Amino acid sequence: MKFILYLVLFYFGFKFLSRLFYLYLVNKVKQKQTDFYNSKDINKNKEGEVSINKMPNKDSKNSDKLGDYVDYEEID
Repeated sequence: MKFILYLVLFYFGFKFLSRLFYLYLVNKVKQKQTDFYNSKDINKNKEGEVSINKMPNKDSKNSDKLGDYVDYEEID
């Protein structure tokens, strides 16, 4: 008889604690999502604004020096 009473108490206790833990996890995930989206809004530009995140390299190769020109003749 005691065993059944303990089993029922354990069942209801586990059910109650699991609901609390679930609510805690849902609130934690919701808070992380809110923080993530709020941090992305800081970097957003208004419509029509231009931002440059990376400057081009000054040491870029000149496209005129792609290689040597080789003169050739066609053979019959």
